[in-house]
Amino acid sequence: MDAETIRKAAFVGHSPAPFRGAETGPLSDLSFAVKDLFDIAGSVTACGNPDRLKAGQVAVATAPSVQVPLAAGALCMGKTHTDEVACGMFGDNEFFGTPINPRAPSRVPGGSSSGSASAVAGGIVDFALGSDTGGSVRVPGSFCGIFGLRTTFGRISVAGVMAMAPSFDTVGWMARTPDVMSRVAEVYFGAPKPLSPTRLMLARDAFAIPNPRVAEALTPLARTLTTTEVDLYRGGVEHWLATFRPLQLGDLHATLGTWAAQPGRKVSASIAQRMQLASTVTAADIAPATLWRDQLTGYMVDLLGDDGVLCIPTAHDLPPEIGGGLEQLIEFREKTLALTCVASLTRLPQLNIPATTVEGVPVGLSFIAGPRGEEPLLDLAAEIYAQLPEGTA
Repeated sequence: MDAETIRKAAFVGHSPAPFRGAETGPLSDLSFAVKDLFDIAGSVTACGNPDRLKAGQVAVATAPSVQVPLAAGALCMGKTHTDEVACGMFGDNEFFGTPINPRAPSRVPGGSSSGSASAVAGGIVDFALGSDTGGSVRVPGSFCGIFGLRTTFGRISVAGVMAMAPSFDTVGWMARTPDVMSRVAEVYFGAPKPLSPTRLMLARDAFAIPNPRVAEALTPLARTLTTTEVDLYRGGVEHWLATFRPLQLGDLHATLGTWAAQPGRKVSASIAQRMQLASTVTAADIAPATLWRDQLTGYMVDLLGDDGVLCIPTAHDLPPEIGGGLEQLIEFREKTLALTCVASLTRLPQLNIPATTVEGVPVGLSFIAGPRGEEPLLDLAAEIYAQLPEGTA
């Protein structure tokens, strides 16, 4: 598929023209795109919703997370599509269409940072910013065969980024190579410090979650990379999901519920259904989940320590075919959330790497580190990338 077709499907129609914040800097040879959840001064942030676009509210300031690469000299090529108000895992948008997955055009690109992933995988930009709440950078990274980093909660400012679930929301980015991933990290976090040896652990119960075709492709590779095996899901997978669901839905209702419920509000049927579900969450649901989250976070921080990295699959199966049935998508989302909720709940950094392909379709492998562990993850990515078979990414 040609680059222009990919570009048109990835970028929003109200995107600002390409611009720089500085003519020189450490990223002056790189271009990037920004998910249309981030404010850019002088342009509308539509967040994948036609009412927000119609309102035409122009941002007066650029989100600090976007200002960082601009100050480093990177060329911003504009804004990219997202699932409606970031509520999605697949990248399809009823109002604005579905960006192309350049590595598997018959399949969805993943969401909600769909346009960002498409633009990177299609070679339109060198890197792209996205947000990640329940997997919105990691999943499209896996689907499109690129690197995707969810950063430690709170390490990068989310000011000027539409809030979806504020106790989960983080800023992340995607690129085709670990070198670019690390160069972007350096402008956010500074020069990397000398790294100590890493304990690489395989979460064996996490590898029991994916479809067999994915598990059979990833497990041998993961075992060649890791040194020990552990059980991750203390209390069982369902306990983690029972903790994630009410907290994420409660956040969503508190943040967007009033907006979504306004008379005449134009939202897709799936978003209306999601908002209605969020409205049913009660204090009795949220209170125990808050305690469980704290306990699970403590468990993960202790497990990882200062030098641990945990290896898990990124998604439970290949990206769904475009136009797949709703039942298939719901099942896919629940099983993949069992994997992505770990870092989301415990607010830890997670990096997807394009590990292999199954039936010609990219499949990602993920690594989770302790708080502020992005640098060891990126260093590890470079090491692993060098060992992968040619043509994987």
